[in-house]
Amino acid sequence: MSVTKAESPEHTDPLSDDDTAWAVLELVAEHQGLDAEPDARASYLNRPGFEHGELVQQAMRHNLLPALADFLNRHGLRKALPHRLRTPVLNYLRLSEHRARLLTREAVRVSDGLARAGVRAAWTKGVTLQSTLFDNTAVRPFNDIDLMIAPDDREPTKAVLIDLGYTPDAAFDPETGKLKEISRLDQRMYRMSRDHLPHLRMLTDDICVPHISVDVANSLTWHGSRWQVPMRQVIERIETVPVLNGSTLPALSAPHAFLFLCLHVFREGWLQRTIVTKDLALSQFADILRQWRRSSPDLRRDIQAAIEEFGLAEPMAWVCGHTDALFRTRLLEELGLTEQADPLWSASAQGAGGQPLTWHGDMRRRLRESTPPALSPLR
Repeated sequence: MSVTKAESPEHTDPLSDDDTAWAVLELVAEHQGLDAEPDARASYLNRPGFEHGELVQQAMRHNLLPALADFLNRHGLRKALPHRLRTPVLNYLRLSEHRARLLTREAVRVSDGLARAGVRAAWTKGVTLQSTLFDNTAVRPFNDIDLMIAPDDREPTKAVLIDLGYTPDAAFDPETGKLKEISRLDQRMYRMSRDHLPHLRMLTDDICVPHISVDVANSLTWHGSRWQVPMRQVIERIETVPVLNGSTLPALSAPHAFLFLCLHVFREGWLQRTIVTKDLALSQFADILRQWRRSSPDLRRDIQAAIEEFGLAEPMAWVCGHTDALFRTRLLEELGLTEQADPLWSASAQGAGGQPLTWHGDMRRRLRESTPPALSPLR
């Protein structure tokens, strides 16, 4: 492995053990291993006292464990991990590849069923990003398959999935290995917020992937949001993309795919109800970074035009500002959003009933913490 000098991370030496572990994770999150030689942060792995366990734990929390395994493999750094960590980390990459192949085959089967029923739908997130952004390397793991439809197609889509063997309103019970009905609280939430169908699930005979979940959304934002993108317009621009196994899947157009990546991060990181349940992961910002870096000048202009057309400057500035701070990029400037990214807005959140909230610290600190940020009323 050759280590090249690149942009310096936002740290100053000497770093604490926890800081070096996080610096390596940020390097992995940028997925330089797919495109270029790693920078000097890779040398931290061989430092005496480096916290390999902290690195693995944070990689698991941020959905980056397969990316870490690929990074170590690609650059001859496997032996930098202690032996008892090495095998499970590297095995997780194989599990990610197995899951990706199984879920991609199932997405193709579901697509065929929807097409026969005349339902236009686009696959999003992991099942398409594995090919469009990550070169079919399985470094971008996903645990379910995500579908985007128009609101009028909710019931036809549900009917197709039931015909294909899926159970509606279902959760998987890992203790029994069976499906059970989702809680009444979740049922009530889905009735009130009609931007998603309750998950539909199907059991498999695969010991590593015992069930498949289909997450059906019909909005790029959420029910009741003041920011909306007309879904019929989104569905009309569906594109076909190649995926694993030589197959193809319908997907969002490139501009809409970028908007959705950002708006999904905004939803999960800005709404109190999602902050307290799962909050954000570093991998989500890495997806945005990677798609932006792979976008042509024409595509970037299309994205900027779509932001203006749909009035999305505020949520996009929230997300792009935090992405810039994490990865030293210039998305705000390149998208013309610098005026919207003031510090008060960047630290904002929304509580029940639209209550304005705020949180303290920057996004790097927020991601590193194992608990959601403390939210307080905005005065």
